[in-house]
Amino acid sequence: MDVLILERDKLIRDQILVGLQNFPEFAVDLGEGFGGLNMTKQKDYHCVVIGTNLQDDNGMELVETFCQHEHESDLVLVTTTRRAKSHQSLRARYDVFSILYAPLDPREFFRLVARLRRRGQPAA
Repeated sequence: MDVLILERDKLIRDQILVGLQNFPEFAVDLGEGFGGLNMTKQKDYHCVVIGTNLQDDNGMELVETFCQHEHESDLVLVTTTRRAKSHQSLRARYDVFSILYAPLDPREFFRLVARLRRRGQPAA
């Protein structure tokens, strides 16, 4: 299962990376900004993780650009709890698979991993 992480906060990015690397079925690529988003044109990712923060709206621009193109990837947003309410309205508009809140809660993160693993299993 190929995952692309587009998160500017190095601590959060590394937590997600290390968490996913514990599972052999995940192959993780890291990117940043629109250059990282262009990686989705070269490879089909099962999941794209995009960080959105309060300092700028670059993350939301990435989300909008990502969603404008045809894609089969699950979209996971990473945001602060302050933005939680505003991001809930985005769930349906952008077909968001899940939202993680920083600082990351290990239980929520591994629930997401379990959902991704179930989704990635071939149908019997």
